[in-house]
Amino acid sequence: MTDWYYEENGTQRGPIKEADLATMFANRFLPLEARVWSAALGSEWTPASQTKFKDSVSVAPPILPPLPGAQPSPAPTAALPQPSAARKKVEAPGISSYCAEVIAFSPLAMLLVDVTAKAAKVDPSAGDFNNASQLWWTLAVIVVCVLDVRQLNRKGLNPGNRWITPFVLLSPVGYFWRRAAIVGGGWRYLWLWLGCAVIGFAGELAYVIDG
Repeated sequence: MTDWYYEENGTQRGPIKEADLATMFANRFLPLEARVWSAALGSEWTPASQTKFKDSVSVAPPILPPLPGAQPSPAPTAALPQPSAARKKVEAPGISSYCAEVIAFSPLAMLLVDVTAKAAKVDPSAGDFNNASQLWWTLAVIVVCVLDVRQLNRKGLNPGNRWITPFVLLSPVGYFWRRAAIVGGGWRYLWLWLGCAVIGFAGELAYVIDG
């Protein structure tokens, strides 16, 4: 069966089986205004009221009055269905981003700048060149972070528009950690940046040794 994701108090939940999610709507654990997503919906989160789950909620009957002299029985409580244990892990749309990939590969961009400077007989470690390249690299990363966060906000993956961009001032590690913690995925960008940073550092070290 299809795996679904759903919104609960502004937080992404799932994956969960379609039958379990339908039961949650039928028992009114979730309002029909809550947004849901599955692979069949493409790249858009859709209110449940615009999907097949709208038929899960039926009109509730009036409360049965007790018989004269009888003690009212407690209302039965429905158990919240748990997602199936065997499920395929699917990343919700919007977590992946070209902007995040640009940030993750940025250490290699810096290494490419130094290689180009070396080929042009310019010392990349010279004070003026190094300061200028570091400044432009920092500004470019901040701009791309802003664009990435705007995409997350438009797709509803950052409820409340919580701060993410300022964490890049702690380094891209801080940015990717904050980003993944809020949207509930995308940790691979953090590991990708760390890998590229190691390669960039090794390249810079090789230039120093050869210098």
